[in-house]
Amino acid sequence: MMRGPCQNSSCTFSATNTCVLGNPPEDCENRPLIDGDDDDDVAEDEPGTEEAEEETPVADAARGSGVVGMPVLTAPDDGMRSLPASRTLGIAQVNAIMENRPACLVGIVGLAGAGKTAALVSAYLLLSNGVFEGFSYADSDTLRAFEEISRASRIWQKGNPPEQITVHTTLSNDREAGFLHLRLRRDADDRIFDMLLPDLPGEWSRALIDRNDADRLEFLKSSSVIWMMVDGRQFANAARVTRARYRAKLLIERLADLLDGSRPRLMIVPTWQDKIAFPQAEADTLRECGRSFGFEVDLAPIASFSWDEDMEPGHGVADLFSRTLTAGPPPPDFWPVTDRSADDRKLASYRRDA
Repeated sequence: MMRGPCQNSSCTFSATNTCVLGNPPEDCENRPLIDGDDDDDVAEDEPGTEEAEEETPVADAARGSGVVGMPVLTAPDDGMRSLPASRTLGIAQVNAIMENRPACLVGIVGLAGAGKTAALVSAYLLLSNGVFEGFSYADSDTLRAFEEISRASRIWQKGNPPEQITVHTTLSNDREAGFLHLRLRRDADDRIFDMLLPDLPGEWSRALIDRNDADRLEFLKSSSVIWMMVDGRQFANAARVTRARYRAKLLIERLADLLDGSRPRLMIVPTWQDKIAFPQAEADTLRECGRSFGFEVDLAPIASFSWDEDMEPGHGVADLFSRTLTAGPPPPDFWPVTDRSADDRKLASYRRDA
């Protein structure tokens, strides 16, 4: 006796090789029992059956195994690369990439609505259209993740833009950052760069500012550059600038505490430049605050999307990436000068002491 196909309309065994009810395939109660002898008799009575079975040895082997849902044909091995199964990368995958080849890990912080995800979407769309100034697309391990976050930017009608281009970022694992990967080729010298870019909810930065909750942001200690995204509209609004300035300065202070002695370059990225330019006085204030905590501070205003006809969408995004990739820690002193002490050079004073 053997069992026939599953009668459960929700069965997904043929796709997953796993019973949705957790039953062993050979004991599933939704598979009716079939008399194998009757099948043999029918097969003997039907003309041409034996010849047909001889022509399909793979199918015969699958039936002989007694497992319903086994593939009839083996998967083709043509050497073609398939899309990666994962969306965003986890910490372990990021570590594997950085151990295997040089990569630029960028830390991205900022409150909700500051434009963190919008900047990543803008860069991806510019690359996909071949208009990312100075760079071209080389590869990515997270194409599905980029497609997911950029989906909303493709469905609005011209002349009727939505209030918000990108959706609010949420993570399946609220305790671990999710990273996007881009491999860029620089047009000037064909040099390849791997970039790892976290797409984080603004609540993580709010928790860092309000409660100094930094556990989830430990990866920032390994970053080459930190982008601090700020909503430029708030700094140009007389009613909001005081609070925006205070929270931005407090975020810089929190970052300094989190990073201990490490000081990657801090790039302040004002967004919404298509609406209003970032005030120079506020830029000078944030620069001075960053320098007081030992940061080398740079300013990179952007307009990820633009409703201003005089400013192209993606204004400043390519420049932000270019300046990120040229940023690096200062070289160490070739021969540092140190203070001598009485205990130095014991070998040189051996004869004199003797």
